Formats: sequence, C-alpha cells, structure tokens
Amino acid sequence: MKRIDTIKYARRKTMGLYITKQAEIEVRAPIGTSKKVIRDFVENHQEWIDLHHRQVKQKVEKQERFKLNFSDQLLFLGEPYPLVPVQETSTGFDGQRFYADAQANPEEIKNGMVKIYRGLAKQVLDYHVKELGAQMGLKPKAVKINGAKTRWGSCSGKGNLNFSWYLVMAKEETIRYVVVHELAHLLEMNHSENFWKIVAQVLPDYKQEQEKLKKLQQQLSVQNWE
Repeated sequence: MKRIDTIKYARRKTMGLYITKQAEIEVRAPIGTSKKVIRDFVENHQEWIDLHHRQVKQKVEKQERFKLNFSDQLLFLGEPYPLVPVQETSTGFDGQRFYADAQANPEEIKNGMVKIYRGLAKQVLDYHVKELGAQMGLKPKAVKINGAKTRWGSCSGKGNLNFSWYLVMAKEETIRYVVVHELAHLLEMNHSENFWKIVAQVLPDYKQEQEKLKKLQQQLSVQNWE
C-alpha cells in the first residue's frame, strides 16, 4: 500500500482522496475518524490511487526535467520560433527568432525568456483589449500581466483585467477569445446565460477557442517556466 503523505481532519461527513500537484497522497477525513478506518479506506481505493498518483508523478518528473536549450522551438502567437545563441549579453525576440547569450546556462536562458514573454504579452494584450473593448463599448481600468499557470485571465471587482503571460503562446484568435471573455465580465461577473450571449455576439465560435486552450494547457502542464 502506498504511503499516505498527509491526513487532514475537517468538519465534513465523508472521506476523500486527493493527489496534490506535488504528487503527494492526501486523505481528508471527518474530525475524530480513527486511523484504522482511514487505513481501510485507503486500502479499498488502491487501484484509484495507483492510477492517479502515477499520472501526476510522471507530470511532476517532466516538470523537474524541463529546461530550455538552444535549438528549442518556442511558441509565440501559436507559431514556433527557434531559440538561438548570440555573442552578446542580451535576450530578445526579433520576429523571427528568440535569442539569448551563448554563454548563459539553461536557468539563465529560461529566466530571460520569461521576461521577454511578459513584455510581449503586455504589448499583445494591451492591443487586443483596446481593439475589442472599443468594439464592445467597454474599457477596463487597467490591464495587468501575471504568471498564472491555470487561469488564462480574470476580471477584478474594480474593473481590472489580468492575463497570464503564457497566453501569448496561443494563436491570436484564441487570445481574442480570452480578452472578450474577461471584457464580458465587466458587464456580468458570472458565467450566466446572459454572459455567454455577450461573448457569442463578438465570437460566435468561441467554443473552438476553448478547446484550443485546453490543448495548450496540457502542453504547458509538463513544463516549468517559473
């Protein structure tokens, strides 16, 4: 039987099994549950634990091995561009290639590319928010870039839009969907039927872009940029 890493007791009626993002096995149990009951519960769910723990552990191992090397292909607006070495202490993107100092180590290269991606994201998203906002008659108070890994965008109650820099790896039509989605939240801070009507008025085929985002998310799930 696999070792349980954590047992959390809480005011709940049933027990639950969870595999954390760090591939740790966690049991959540009602306060007062005996260790024997927990052991029996775990033993009865070994097949589920084996399957899901193996999947998450493989993902974690890939993340830990992730690094950037020269000759790698990096995505920008859905297209791959080569990462090449240059004989100068600089990093950048010139529209045809990403580049970094030839003497930089993989961690330095990665840190440099994150800065480049963040800058590109600010430019791209500022542009699309302005264009689509004008089309929809909406204007956020601010557009901010963050490093969120599981959330492409968000809209605060103060009217600020936040976008993950990872989003600029997607194609522009997919980026536009996320922008429209967050702009629509300026009118509807929910995912009601009316909210989706607002999105569909601008992008009738938005569901296709949702599927593209899922595929990109799967690709990024085994990478470790920050």
